[in-house]
Amino acid sequence: MSYKFFNFTIDEGVGVIDLNRPPANSLNVEFTEELSKVFDAITPNNDVKVVLIKSAIPGFFVAGADIKMFAKMTPLEGKAVSKALQDCVQKLENMDKISIAALGGFALGGGLELALACDFRFASKVAKVKDKEKPVMLGLPETSLGVIPGAGGTQRLSRIIGPKKALFYIAQAAQISVEEAFSIGIIEKMFDNDEQMNSEALAFAKSLAKKATYAIACAKRAIYNGVDETIETGLKFECQEFYNCFVSDDSSEGFNAFVEKRKANFQGK
Repeated sequence: MSYKFFNFTIDEGVGVIDLNRPPANSLNVEFTEELSKVFDAITPNNDVKVVLIKSAIPGFFVAGADIKMFAKMTPLEGKAVSKALQDCVQKLENMDKISIAALGGFALGGGLELALACDFRFASKVAKVKDKEKPVMLGLPETSLGVIPGAGGTQRLSRIIGPKKALFYIAQAAQISVEEAFSIGIIEKMFDNDEQMNSEALAFAKSLAKKATYAIACAKRAIYNGVDETIETGLKFECQEFYNCFVSDDSSEGFNAFVEKRKANFQGK
């Protein structure tokens, strides 16, 4: 299947979504619908073990939503777009597959919200644009337009860095450096430049794709489902997912490989 606003390839078990809507990958209704379709296609695809989202446009991951689009909408139309954006990125978060956002340029508004729905975020400190290096900035600047983040930003950012800090940055409509984002836990790894980041992000994704991805999916479900529950409820989730792992082909392969002193050949099932 071909797409208008991005390229999709599979590289050694990694489904790579290369965003490409010039000039800045701004999200609009059509772009969101395409992303939603590719997430639907990836979810049951056993050839895709890990998902990597990056940008083909130097200097930008996603600059945010298309503001001109919102300026022409009624409140009810705006609410519908917010719901569509939320539903799209929720599909990404709900996948059993690990997802990684590679932020090689500005990730603002809906762009950062898309990244927050990924399991891991890698970012470059600078991006090279026309032979010049520009610092990469992240943020949720919606309150500067008189609205709030509408694609899950208020909920996911507060779960990652805490509600007080999330409000601190959202209230200011702050754009922050990759260094600051790393220090407060928004991103997992930072790199000196976008070339290094893209290379390392793909290598990391490929390394995960070779691991016991069924067990990783079980761990993801146990963590995400249990984190807001009591410890007793969380332990029940963990016990059930441990059982799910135990009856899988991958656990048999892992145990046998250990006993036989060989490298395990996991199939993700």
